[in-house]
Amino acid sequence: MRIRGPVMLTLFSACVGLGAFTVPATAAPAGYDPTMLETLAAQLKISPVQAAHRLDHEKNLIASFDDVRARGLHTDGAYFDDAGTLVVNAPDAGTARAIRSAGLTARTGARGESALNTLSATVGSVIGGDVTQVQSWGPELAADKVVVTVQPGADAKLLDRLSALPGVTVRTGPAAGNRTQADVIPGQIMDLDPGTNCSLGFPGTTSDGDNVLLTAGHCVEGNPDILDRNGVHIGRGVATEFPSTDMGLMDIDDEDTGRGYVDTRKGTTVRITGSSKAPVGTTLCKAGNTTGWTCGKITAYNQTVRYSGESVATRGLAKSTVCTEGGDSGGAYIAGNTAQGMTSGGPSDGHDCGYNQGSNATGSYSYYQPVVDAANTYGVTLTRS
Repeated sequence: MRIRGPVMLTLFSACVGLGAFTVPATAAPAGYDPTMLETLAAQLKISPVQAAHRLDHEKNLIASFDDVRARGLHTDGAYFDDAGTLVVNAPDAGTARAIRSAGLTARTGARGESALNTLSATVGSVIGGDVTQVQSWGPELAADKVVVTVQPGADAKLLDRLSALPGVTVRTGPAAGNRTQADVIPGQIMDLDPGTNCSLGFPGTTSDGDNVLLTAGHCVEGNPDILDRNGVHIGRGVATEFPSTDMGLMDIDDEDTGRGYVDTRKGTTVRITGSSKAPVGTTLCKAGNTTGWTCGKITAYNQTVRYSGESVATRGLAKSTVCTEGGDSGGAYIAGNTAQGMTSGGPSDGHDCGYNQGSNATGSYSYYQPVVDAANTYGVTLTRS
């Protein structure tokens, strides 16, 4: 049975009824949205000014990393450690010296991102037809290994095959597994006709100038008509890649307009100035219909997840510590002012995130579809402020 529904907040304020959100007149420290800073401050137990400094610190290190790559130096993945240091995998001593000269920390001798991605593909082949015994697998860059999460009671022969692979760690997941987070709750912002709900995601334009919206693929299966919370028609689903990935596309009606900001669900908006796949460990927040504005950090990329009720695994997802619940599917993840992705799913037994609480429940995690990959697949240029 397909559970659909809802998510997020929307970046796109289309038509009548989504409300007119304005950017706050008073600038927050370092130009960040005050709501984002307040939420991060509460979660990290620091002041809003300190939260702004943290975001500045991450932004500056990411810019230095981008400069290193622009110079043609070969790197093999990067991540923020717990101390806030950006660690960059270097294939040799010469590259490591260049990385250090840019003010970054180099790590040599690791498998690195490329080898981990190759190992993850090998894991998928080893799992093969036993995919229903597995909840997820993918690289953990900081740990320099591939982690496989299996169902409780998974077959011992499968566990032996996986454990025999160098660089692979096997864990047992929760009994209920994972699910796409889209509950059927009438009255949410993105009504699907007939009878289910999701959230509006990132708007943009195709190469021929068509106005579209990127969202979670499971939200637009079957190409439903899409209404706003007042029942006004605002578009129609036109494409989905689910369950192979979780990206989808909605065509926005000609009379409606996609907006380049995220509604925090707290009466403010966050401007969208670009999109990226920020390094593992980067701080980010998401907005969703069920849990509102919650924050955490990126923990992994290239994750493969089997959602409950699906016999095909969903690939290419990112993982974070952001707390989500059913009804958050399609919700927008943003780091500073840079779009990151749309909520895909999380643990079926879930966590009580509260609403607009900011801090995550202990051990919470969620998966999201990177927006960069979705935009590239569909040839979409995101709408910016």
